[in-house]
Amino acid sequence: MAGKKSISEWEAVFRAADKDGSGTLDVHELRDMLRKANCNISDSQIGEAFVYLHGPHGDKCTLEEFVKGMQKLEEFIKGLVRLFREYDADNSGYLDKNELRKIMESCGHKYTEKEIQETLQKADTSGDGKISFDEFFNACT
Repeated sequence: MAGKKSISEWEAVFRAADKDGSGTLDVHELRDMLRKANCNISDSQIGEAFVYLHGPHGDKCTLEEFVKGMQKLEEFIKGLVRLFREYDADNSGYLDKNELRKIMESCGHKYTEKEIQETLQKADTSGDGKISFDEFFNACT
């Protein structure tokens, strides 16, 4: 993940996405911004991201809501990166089944072999038997 963006950098991202100059973003402007940034994200995920940024009411996201939401998202991603690296014991850039087991059991619950295998299969969208950071991120969000 790139370094943390400053408030002024997030403001510039917001202004570039605000195509109609209204001082707010609607879900379509957010979608266009994310797709332009090559985010492979579904329309339903875009809708969820929009609600995350501005809350469940209304159809516009203000600059303040956008900046606060993006800063919270950066912290969340940073935590996921830390967690992934901590449990990627062999530094391969992937979580194998045993590393996945450790990360799951770190929550204090004992999982069956079947539950771990099912979690691996669900998260491993490439089908290579291991979980990349992108797959881990998608499984956690």
